[in-house]
Amino acid sequence: MTFFTKLGETISATGKDVTQKAKDLTELAKLNLEVKAKEDFIDKQYMEIGKQYFELHKEDEEPLFEEINLITETLMQIEQLKSEIADLKGKKKCPSCGAVVEQDAVYCNQCGAKCESIFEEETAESVKEEMEENAAEEVTMEFSEPEKEKEEE
Repeated sequence: MTFFTKLGETISATGKDVTQKAKDLTELAKLNLEVKAKEDFIDKQYMEIGKQYFELHKEDEEPLFEEINLITETLMQIEQLKSEIADLKGKKKCPSCGAVVEQDAVYCNQCGAKCESIFEEETAESVKEEMEENAAEEVTMEFSEPEKEKEEE
């Protein structure tokens, strides 16, 4: 019986060791995951600080002026590319929030802003200019007609 007792104790001790090692590995993995999460959090904070610094100093002529200009140019290129993608998909971008909306949408479904297309804006501007020119001509004609009548008398 002592053999079986010793065997049982050995199996029990080995089982406890394996269980403890599994717990240790689990705890180690959990701690490593927590460290990684905190490092990711710090990286995000660095990114946020960088974005805020960029927004605050994008007009400054400081040592980072060139880098800020590169970022600004790249952001403009990204916006242009997004606009081209929207055009290819038969959509357009909201001038207010930048959301992609249907080409024939009058209002943005994200922010509610009016979404006139460039063509509609140009047409509206040309109609407005034409109306202003016509109004100016009418005013000029009204002033010149009474003078002609006086000259005829």
